[in-house]
Amino acid sequence: MVIPFTRHHRASMMMRFPTLATALLCAGLAQAADPAVPEANPSPASLRWADRCTDFTRNGWAFKSPRNFLQWLEVFSDPGVWLEFGRRGLDPQSYVGSLSTLLDPGTVKNYLEWADPDIYEKWARAAAEPDFYTAVNAILFDPGRAMRWAMLPVDARAWNLLGAALSPETWGKWLMAPFHPKTRELIDKALDPETALKWSQALANPANYPALKATRIPITNGKRRNPYLTTTGIPEQKAF
Repeated sequence: MVIPFTRHHRASMMMRFPTLATALLCAGLAQAADPAVPEANPSPASLRWADRCTDFTRNGWAFKSPRNFLQWLEVFSDPGVWLEFGRRGLDPQSYVGSLSTLLDPGTVKNYLEWADPDIYEKWARAAAEPDFYTAVNAILFDPGRAMRWAMLPVDARAWNLLGAALSPETWGKWLMAPFHPKTRELIDKALDPETALKWSQALANPANYPALKATRIPITNGKRRNPYLTTTGIPEQKAF
């Protein structure tokens, strides 16, 4: 038997929707505030990648090789790492730590590695390899990953993040950030002539230019090898 969908049913459903939304909101707040519910800690992979991406001496690693990119995509297509970034984004000292790595001479080496032609050769080979696209699709269309995104509104980590964003303690940290000792250390480091000197030395160091290494032709029995097949010293740069 078919039950007609009357105006009364439509009005009833419209009245129930706000009630359901309110119930979900209250359930989430209760879950975040309930001490019996253990706080979900970020995974080691999320912590490792959050550290790497906020460190200017090594944050280009993920895109210097297709294999590295697949590891990056597996983590960054999951909500866990974004919750970790949100948590760090509420802490002013996380920005101070990241800017401190920007002043490190290792940042020069990290970005000069993009001049290595071997990086672009690996990407060109991966672009013509069907297995690379298969691996990307396997990550993006993982049902378990999609379910974690769907359950994010009732995830205890998301509600803990929202609670921290609304906490007066968080805003107090931002108000006192200019007077924090680490903030003063960052300013002193930026104004220190030694910092500029180390950057200049890193820029002038030929060892920081992988392109120069790649074009160096070793002498072996009088034969000249392909300069693009020589090693560059970039860590974990395996061809896909």
